[in-house]
Amino acid sequence: MIQTKREVRMELSPLARQRLERIGKLSPAEQQELSDERETEAVLSPFFAGTSNADELWQKVKALSEHRGEEIIRRIQMRLLDTVRLHTGEDDFNRMGEALLALETLKGSRAYSTIEMLLGSIASLRQRYAEMRQQAYEQLRQQVDQQVRAQSDEARRQGLLMDTESTVEASVKSTREWHDFISKHDAAAQEALNDYVSRIEASL
Repeated sequence: MIQTKREVRMELSPLARQRLERIGKLSPAEQQELSDERETEAVLSPFFAGTSNADELWQKVKALSEHRGEEIIRRIQMRLLDTVRLHTGEDDFNRMGEALLALETLKGSRAYSTIEMLLGSIASLRQRYAEMRQQAYEQLRQQVDQQVRAQSDEARRQGLLMDTESTVEASVKSTREWHDFISKHDAAAQEALNDYVSRIEASL
């Protein structure tokens, strides 16, 4: 699915904002942590907004790492990884993965292939999850479609217009079967996703 570029505004966490409000009372360590968060925001904002790509992000982080070391690389990679969701758009997921791997080349580690493999596992999980949802939706759609179309025919005889497609979708997603399916399979897929993400974090 192709998504248009959109502006994504990164915001400091609630904890960071609280610390900003009491900036004069921060310890040196807390001031450094807040500075790091703001620096990460400044580096990643253009990438998340779609106005820069993985190569341009790589250049920025490379320049920073030359005097800040690998910690700045890992911190930005962690923020990228935070964006991974089951429902993240395909374009966004691929851009994140490309950037994550590009930044890994700046480090003297041998974890590139491991991270690449785990990202591939996440991609496969997301694809299976999407296919499973679509299959369940289509099965339920068949069950409610005839009833909704009968209602649409009756409405038309009364001179009323009814958006059949939207009504079918709303009817499917309001069924107990759909909610039970989502509750069960979302939890399992999310658990698998969390495991992959944790393993990537451990490799960074």
